[in-house]
Parts: sequence; structure tokens; C-alpha cells
Amino acid sequence: METTEAIAKWRSIRRYKPEPVPEGALRKVLDAGRKAPSWENVQPWHFIAVVDEALKQKLVKLSRGQKFVASAPVVIAVCGDVGAWDKPRNREALLELIEAGAMKATAEVVDNLLLKDPVFCVAEHGPSIILARTMEQLGIAYGFMCVEAVNQGLGCCIVGAFGNEMTGSLRELYDEVRADLALPERVYLLALLTLGVPDEQPPARPRKTFDSVVSKNKYGNPF
Repeated sequence: METTEAIAKWRSIRRYKPEPVPEGALRKVLDAGRKAPSWENVQPWHFIAVVDEALKQKLVKLSRGQKFVASAPVVIAVCGDVGAWDKPRNREALLELIEAGAMKATAEVVDNLLLKDPVFCVAEHGPSIILARTMEQLGIAYGFMCVEAVNQGLGCCIVGAFGNEMTGSLRELYDEVRADLALPERVYLLALLTLGVPDEQPPARPRKTFDSVVSKNKYGNPF
């Protein structure tokens, strides 16, 4: 399937057939997230494929009773590692880019410019900016996964409404889910992707017109 076609076929799917997701297809969806672009190669993500029924039921409660979460054969827990922005780890990621020939710079440039300039170094900012950048990176990754899910003939839905560090709600249950997922300190559960064979064909959601969201050179100038 062409990428343009896969994007055009995207729908948020909340009803799934009971059949399992083929392991090969699931692996390709997860690998699409792994291969997503990442700011300075930081890759502050970890993906957990949840198939345990009891844990999925907890995720339903954590998401304020969104029952379709448990009906999906697989729920991908999209986790953000805010510690990935720490300067030593950021430095390691940048040096990997240099070693791979993907960035023309030196260790001196990394140490004396990139890791000191707040434009380049996320760690120069506070926790709110670090969390925002983490969410940005995860959004790119699960966007890739969603397109690959369509390409694999699967349905997917992005769930962001649940208790976690972002919403600050259902803390006791969230801490229990964190323990079930064995999340390390500073790794947060920030999104859920439900995944399975679609059992519905919802119509396309309304979208703003091309001209209302695209400009050329300056805001409002027709493309």
C-alpha cells in the first residue's frame, strides 16, 4: 500500500474482531515507531505490547471506562523516558550520529555548543519543556506506527485520556499500572494505542480545508 493511500484510509478504530494480531504485523508496527525521526537521536521512547487481559482491564479503569481498550487484542503502551534528555545520554546519542556519518561535527562542538545552547539542548530547560519535547517525540513515533498499522490491514486508535503524569488523576491506580508494566523511574506512560483487525468502517472525520491550514511564506498567504 502506498503511504498516501494508507494516510487517506486512516480511521480511529474502536471495534475489533476477536482474532489475534499476527506477530509479524505487530512487529512491523512496533518497528515503525523505533525507526521514527528523533531530535538529536535521543529516541526517548519505549513501547510495551500489552496482551494480558487483567492488565488491559486496569487500562480501561485508568482511561475512565473506555471499554474498547480491553476489547483490542493488543494495547501498545507508549512510554516516554524523560531521563533520555540528560546531558550524558544526550551526548552519547549525538556522538552516535557523528560515528554513523549522519552529522558532521566533533565531540568538542557537542560539548561546547550543542549541550550548552538552550536552542539545541532540551536539558537546559525545566521539567515542563522536557515533558513537552518527550510528548512531541512520542507523537512522531506513534504516528509512524499508526500509518504502518493501516498498511498491515489493522485498525488503531490513539488514547491519551487516562490518568498519568500529564493529567495527574487516578494516581493510585496509575502507580499500580506502572508497577505492572515495570516502568523504571522517569519513564512515564503517556499514550495508549489499541490495535487489532477492524470490525467497523467509520466514515472519515471532518478535516479543515487545505487552504485554511496551509500558507506560503507567511500566515494567511495562499499556497
